[in-house]
Amino acid sequence: MKKAIGLGLLVGIFFAVFVLLQEYIGASAFYIAALAIAMFAVIGPFGDYLKTAIAMLIGVVVGLVGIVALAAAMPLPPDNLIYVAIVCGLSLFLMVLLSATGMRIDAMFLGWAAIFAALYQTYLTNTTAIATQALPALVGTCVTLLVGMVLSLIIIKIAMAVNK
Repeated sequence: MKKAIGLGLLVGIFFAVFVLLQEYIGASAFYIAALAIAMFAVIGPFGDYLKTAIAMLIGVVVGLVGIVALAAAMPLPPDNLIYVAIVCGLSLFLMVLLSATGMRIDAMFLGWAAIFAALYQTYLTNTTAIATQALPALVGTCVTLLVGMVLSLIIIKIAMAVNK
């Protein structure tokens, strides 16, 4: 129980530091709470964390390519709904194909959704800003996913310590 309390304190401190530094890394703190819980559910106590992290990064890259393609080559909002649907459908189909190689489809979807969430509002309101916002959003999304993964590992250790 002492180990669980200590790890819980570590999670709280780590999350607080993340909230304090969120503006510097281009991430959202509310986002990370959901990701930590999602990673706990997705990976589980005996998951392959390296493969999951690689799959999330693949999803981030596929999503970023999709958003950049929308901004560069497709009609701008509001006349773009069919193109958004096509790009999203193709992105998800590509990830399904990649899952045949052994990559985790759920982790790829999580990475894809994270980068879309980070950039989609910019795409809708100021498409030209994607040129300057893509790199910070990419870094922020990757850091957010990494922090979520670390928090989920700690949460899993807490759950395992409490259940002993």
